[in-house]
Amino acid sequence: MLKLRQPKPLFLKASQRAVLILHAYTSTVQDMRALAKFLHQNGYTCYAPSYAGHGLTIDEFLTYTTEDWWRDTHNAYQFLENQGYKHIAIIGVSLGAILSLKLTEYFPIDACISMSATQDRNVNDLFKRLKHYAEYLHQFQNSDLELDIKSLENKATIQLHQLHQFIAVTISNVSLIRAPIFLLYGELDDVHYQSSAQIIYNHVNSTEKQIKSYPKTGHLMTLGKDQAELFSDILDFLQQHHPVRLQ
Repeated sequence: MLKLRQPKPLFLKASQRAVLILHAYTSTVQDMRALAKFLHQNGYTCYAPSYAGHGLTIDEFLTYTTEDWWRDTHNAYQFLENQGYKHIAIIGVSLGAILSLKLTEYFPIDACISMSATQDRNVNDLFKRLKHYAEYLHQFQNSDLELDIKSLENKATIQLHQLHQFIAVTISNVSLIRAPIFLLYGELDDVHYQSSAQIIYNHVNSTEKQIKSYPKTGHLMTLGKDQAELFSDILDFLQQHHPVRLQ
């Protein structure tokens, strides 16, 4: 049986301009590694935390909720502050985008980049993503037993309902956002994410805001075929609103 371990955070030091990078629900730091390395090569200090339970077995994963992941996000922000970084930007995809929005609502953020953010997702849709994750993990457990979907659904009830509520509350408060913001979505993703990006764009109170789609990209935008253009656009936005200062 494959031994699962929670991935370690990724911390790449460069200039005094820091970028907090947040991964998706059921994803890991690994999906954000290429972006972090790209930004680091361009002078940015990058920190990508690992949320509690992510990368572990499904039973371990389901013992955590958005309260834990929000705490992880807040702790990651405080980690950068404690390291002496006074200028912090934030980038997130999917759940990471929601956490990015929430952090920008309540903390001083130089720039926020939100990828594949949802303005609402019902519990059934969230369960489909969890089911896919559980099926993926089940392959590595050398079990002759079939995955019990009904049992999984029952176990996931608390986590999924809290996640649904967390998304709703965060989106209801996006008018608090005044930092420069860049909203991105993939055209190969569910059309819901296009409308979500537009709704968020319309309701934030940022004077500097942009929105863009990528035709060959799905939900996990950092892994899409538009990666080079996406990374370049992210770097351009950061250089405008969170520029690296020459030492």
